[in-house]
Amino acid sequence: MTQNYLTALPHRAVLAITGPDARSFLQRVITHGPEGVTPERAMLSALLTPQGKLLADLIIFDDGEGELYFDLPASEAQALLKRFTLYRLRSDAALDLRDDLSVIAASGMGEAELRTVALAASPDPRNPAIGWRAIAPAGGPASDLNAYHAARIKAGAPEMSADFGPAEVFSTDVNHDLMGGIDYKKGCFVGQEVASRMHRKGGVRKRSLRLTTHSHAQPGDPVQAGDIALGAVSSAAPTCALARVRVDRLKDALSNGETLTLGGAPAQVIDDLDAL
Repeated sequence: MTQNYLTALPHRAVLAITGPDARSFLQRVITHGPEGVTPERAMLSALLTPQGKLLADLIIFDDGEGELYFDLPASEAQALLKRFTLYRLRSDAALDLRDDLSVIAASGMGEAELRTVALAASPDPRNPAIGWRAIAPAGGPASDLNAYHAARIKAGAPEMSADFGPAEVFSTDVNHDLMGGIDYKKGCFVGQEVASRMHRKGGVRKRSLRLTTHSHAQPGDPVQAGDIALGAVSSAAPTCALARVRVDRLKDALSNGETLTLGGAPAQVIDDLDAL
């Protein structure tokens, strides 16, 4: 069961995008949306490099009054502002990093309080089990991130800064396609050719999987099956961890009766490998 929490997410920033051409120029840039996002339901998306690597994970909110809010990694906010400005070309759209706004998240009893202060709020589009997520005026709840990160790890939702850096991974490495973060039918977006080719070929080799272990894992701990190196932990919570692993090697090793270990301790895969 997800623990109750209400916390600011200082590792995330808010980019506001307005104007009559805002949606049309974004439609040809990002992996999902913004067509289809509504005030009731935020949307997971991403910006890729032309080579298909993930530059940033994005959560898009619609405030219901014509403004889009992008919840994005604070570490990349200035670089993303420049990149979106470049992609805008002559479109009539304004982009503004909003230091007066913040991203907050809540679960359980904190959700009602979140919704009272939110300019836009939605169940987390990656997995509603994580809780609710919102854009709100800065100066709200203090940062208390342990329960939030535990919730997203248990829900199998990798996040930039914690699990990967800019241009380090493909979207499928961190399950963006499984969480609805890529629309392969939307037409052109930056990196679309590479992403679509990987999708058509199938047989994704790397995934971020949820593992259980009796010992407390740490980022960087190796995941092995016997003597076979599979990958490493990217983020961890008590008794559960996210690890980016070679799924093909894992399936072969388990079918051959090898024992899965995480940091040398016995571990189990929570996710259904047959569905990957």
